[in-house]
Amino acid sequence: MGAHLRRGWGYRANIATRAVAGSIGAYLVAACFAAAAARTLPMNRLDAIVPATMLAFLVAPGVTIWAFLAPGPLRALAGVLGSAALLAGVAWAAGMPAA
Repeated sequence: MGAHLRRGWGYRANIATRAVAGSIGAYLVAACFAAAAARTLPMNRLDAIVPATMLAFLVAPGVTIWAFLAPGPLRALAGVLGSAALLAGVAWAAGMPAA
């Protein structure tokens, strides 16, 4: 086994952090996006859930791709958590949708 095949802990931590941000973080952002979109779309509650969820299915892969393209692993994690917090704030500020 050559030295070029061995990777250090820094490389492994980088990939692990990005994988967590790209999988669990993408789910978190997509869920917050769906909640925010369902509460802000100008439709009644049941009609707004379907397009919000469909759009969330497009958001999740975008977050995963961004997590691996970010300049650093901590920036990827911070960007994903920041996006989720922003979308959760929008959903909370919008309140319950009108029935």
